[in-house]
Amino acid sequence: MEETIKLVKRILIIICLTNIPMFFLLFLDWKKGLGWILGSLISGINFFWMATYASKNLVLDENSSKVKTTKSFFIRYLVLLVYSVLVMIIIKPDPISFGMGLLAAQISIYLNLIFEFVVNSNFYKKIRGQ
Repeated sequence: MEETIKLVKRILIIICLTNIPMFFLLFLDWKKGLGWILGSLISGINFFWMATYASKNLVLDENSSKVKTTKSFFIRYLVLLVYSVLVMIIIKPDPISFGMGLLAAQISIYLNLIFEFVVNSNFYKKIRGQ
């Protein structure tokens, strides 16, 4: 459980760090920068929401866990759909960068996985002298 919380925090930090270059991009092309920032914002919220519900559902029995997990899945994606439609209609950011921002949690998970693989590799241990 402790490792899961650390992993969720690490993923959210990576998502936030990907927004730093996009703040600078706001001055050059504000639609692309805003698209990434708004997409990654809801991606991080969605990931945190999923992790919270998953940890709460671990202590339940199997049937109620399935029902609550299914409910939370559909509620999360309904909120994601409504948010995406409202952002695209009202704010009108670049759709491609918004879509890439929606994938920020997945990208962050892969970046974390690559980082863990490199740190735990024999090559890296030889370089560090371990």
